[in-house]
Amino acid sequence: MPAGQQPSPRSRPPREPIRKPGIWAGLVAIVLLGVPWYLPPGVIEPVVLGLPLWTIVAIGSSILLCAYLTWVISAHWNMVEDEEEAAAADAGPVDEERGR
Repeated sequence: MPAGQQPSPRSRPPREPIRKPGIWAGLVAIVLLGVPWYLPPGVIEPVVLGLPLWTIVAIGSSILLCAYLTWVISAHWNMVEDEEEAAAADAGPVDEERGR
């Protein structure tokens, strides 16, 4: 393969992000930051854009969590099932009655 060229998904070995502790640490950090446990109970001030700060924190962490999970799935997940589905698509339609 020429230098600088990305391997195709079929040529990469299967990887699952569940086996990488760094990914779990990032997930836990985002979830802990999203729950405003660090603010005093019953706090409504300061108000940002007409919403309490804890609301902005929760919305921001939800968006961050979605972006993080999207990155994890696209960059760290290469499943064997993808190859099996591609091979099945190349083999043609399946006859449900005969199982072929």
